Amino acid sequence: MKRQKYASYIAAGVTAFLVIAAALLLAFALLRFERISSFCATLSDILRPVTFGLVLAFLLLPVHRNIYGFLSKIKGGVLCATERRKSITGLAAILLSLLVLFVAIYLLLAMLIPQVYVSVVGLIRAMPDYIRSAQSWLQEFLKNNPDVQAVLMPIYSSLAASLQEWLQSDLLPNLESVNSTLNWLQTTFWPVASGVSSVMLEVLYFLKDALIAVIVSVYLLVRKDTFAAQSKKIVYSIFRTKHADMVVEETRNAYRILSGFIIGKLIDSLIIGVICFMGCSVLRFPYPALVATVVGVTNIIPFFGPFIGAIPCFLLILLVDPIKSLYFLLFIFVLQQFDGNILGPKILGDSTGLDAFWVLFSILLFGGLFGFTGMVLGVPVFAMIYSILNRLVRIGLTRRGLPVETGEYIGKTAAMAPRSTDPDDGWDNK
Repeated sequence: MKRQKYASYIAAGVTAFLVIAAALLLAFALLRFERISSFCATLSDILRPVTFGLVLAFLLLPVHRNIYGFLSKIKGGVLCATERRKSITGLAAILLSLLVLFVAIYLLLAMLIPQVYVSVVGLIRAMPDYIRSAQSWLQEFLKNNPDVQAVLMPIYSSLAASLQEWLQSDLLPNLESVNSTLNWLQTTFWPVASGVSSVMLEVLYFLKDALIAVIVSVYLLVRKDTFAAQSKKIVYSIFRTKHADMVVEETRNAYRILSGFIIGKLIDSLIIGVICFMGCSVLRFPYPALVATVVGVTNIIPFFGPFIGAIPCFLLILLVDPIKSLYFLLFIFVLQQFDGNILGPKILGDSTGLDAFWVLFSILLFGGLFGFTGMVLGVPVFAMIYSILNRLVRIGLTRRGLPVETGEYIGKTAAMAPRSTDPDDGWDNK
């Protein structure tokens, strides 16, 4: 009896201590917010190659598994007959996965970069003519409103001059520097001369981070089973067995949602970009490579992606040929209908399980918090949170003997709703 009494005192004391410690840590974090933010930014820069490696390993894991499964079946599984052969097969699968990745990136860049470079340089050099044409059209449109023209034209002239100066003095030299850097990387690896541009240094830093990321991804793929087992040990050491089973299952479900959505969306956007390039070339739209790149990249963003990519491309084509800009809108509408109703569902399926409202909500929320990355990852992350909350709600309802189907609660109270008879609800299915 005394032992239980002391145990309750100890538990209350520990709880009070943790609450006070958490409050002190929160106050310290608020008072030193700028320093903490600076430290987090520095830590993020330091760990950037590791982050790249995690992302690379995540993307390569499905490719690695398919190649490993193919190699394991060669000669009736002889390659995986022993542990040593399994290790060799796994390493060979990793190397082949990296080879597939490098070949895909090289082919994509080899086809894309020269076309985009030519399109952007041509656009920059033709921009003065476009600005003059737009200015003439604006003056003609406002000729019957001299007061409005007197207000708008100086603003337009100032913006056009700033845009032209930025294009000529900043963007074009940097593009030429990037192009010369890429040519240098393709032809020679001799030491760089003393007059290295900042763009070239950024490219070299990126290559350094990319090399470290590849090493990290290889290590993660080699040790993935060990890391998974260690994670399970930690989970089962903290939670009860049935709770730990649910954590493991939800983690697997989260991986299925995230990997299925991201990889499927990348493939879908690549196909849409290729189709857009072919369509723009056939229809003779200006700057087809640049337009296809913008449309393909922004198509990664769910829901808003087609609009984000179509608007700047429409304005770009409008400067060259207003009639073709209307044809471009029609082409993009048809392309997105094909993607949304045929190609997208075929590749992605119902990988998230979210209604259209929650897709919109997750994009707005995570996009506002984390920008472009949040818009891309917001849907699968919210889908994982939604799945966990749905599981917890089903468990709580099942414990109380209430139905788990939403339709049972439409126009009813809990007392009026029929009791749950589903034997698979709750913990028993785990």
